[in-house]
Amino acid sequence: MESIRQELNGYKIPTYVEDILTHNYCPYFLRMSMVREEGSYMFNYNTDSFRRLDISKLDLYGKLVLIRTVINMAERNGEWLIKPESYLIEPELIFSMNQNPSEGYVRILFYPDLRKVRFDKKMVLFTDKIKNENNREEREMLGKFSEIVAGGDMNRAKGFLDKNIFRIEKRIQSNAS
Repeated sequence: MESIRQELNGYKIPTYVEDILTHNYCPYFLRMSMVREEGSYMFNYNTDSFRRLDISKLDLYGKLVLIRTVINMAERNGEWLIKPESYLIEPELIFSMNQNPSEGYVRILFYPDLRKVRFDKKMVLFTDKIKNENNREEREMLGKFSEIVAGGDMNRAKGFLDKNIFRIEKRIQSNAS
């Protein structure tokens, strides 16, 4: 069982967020504990069977599924009153069970976003960081997704992801038969 430690100074996490995270009520983050001491936090994350997701091993289909998973998780985290603007969404903070990018197999390492970047901007930055510029199909598809998100229509962006995930699944099935 791996453990990760992180320290944060000069920031105040709302008490209700501390409770939600440390009691592991919200299942979309890695299990964690935190110690608060005079304006300083010490976070301790328990990765259990989750390991840092190696994005470089994902093909276009895996990246589309991952992006859709991150969006779904962010929406559900919001239901737990932990808005996506309040934590970082970075490729190195995504953990997965068995390198699977699907929902249920992914957790986010919670670390506060001190700048409170809007979710749509985070998703554009996240997509740009995982995009393989050397793969034309990936570059074009993820670029189009980023344009839709930057335009502010998250429902249209989710539809775009769903349509292309389905299209690639059909292509995979037809190649297998």
